[in-house]
Amino acid sequence: MKKIIAVALLALFTMTLSAGAAMAADEKINLNKATREQLMTVPEMTEEIADGILELREENGEFVDIEELMDVDGVDAGKLRIFKKFLKVEAVGGCNC
Repeated sequence: MKKIIAVALLALFTMTLSAGAAMAADEKINLNKATREQLMTVPEMTEEIADGILELREENGEFVDIEELMDVDGVDAGKLRIFKKFLKVEAVGGCNC
């Protein structure tokens, strides 16, 4: 009986994680429209990185490629890998070229 309960709980936990990952993939935050508050919901995001993203967007215009985040202080390859799961780049002002 204990094994059945353990297996059921494990299955429920796995489904919950899968649903959360699927939801995150469907609802990625567009870097070209994101607010500081939205950016702060991303795992591993710090206030300094969020501010740096907004400053970079203000200075250079819309992001064209998510790899541009490497130009933000505090973003390394590991953080970028995480951010790619939650962030996307889509044009807001017409041409994203």
